[in-house]
Amino acid sequence: MSRLRELDLHEVDDEIRAVCADVERQAGTSRSTRVYAHHPPVVKALARFRAAVAKESVLEPTLKELARLKIARLNVCHY
Repeated sequence: MSRLRELDLHEVDDEIRAVCADVERQAGTSRSTRVYAHHPPVVKALARFRAAVAKESVLEPTLKELARLKIARLNVCHY
């Protein structure tokens, strides 16, 4: 099965690099973002979507974090 590798930060433009830095701060890793970086419009659209969700969310940050922890546990993901 073919897989796309994650791009290194020096392989992406400044705008995508900034998105990766923001994702790193929020999620601890930008690996999936750097895979999406093979198609920059996808990264930019996802960044706008994440910003809108964060801005318009009706959930408290604590509740969102609890949901992330539950999802990580269900997926046997070390978060």
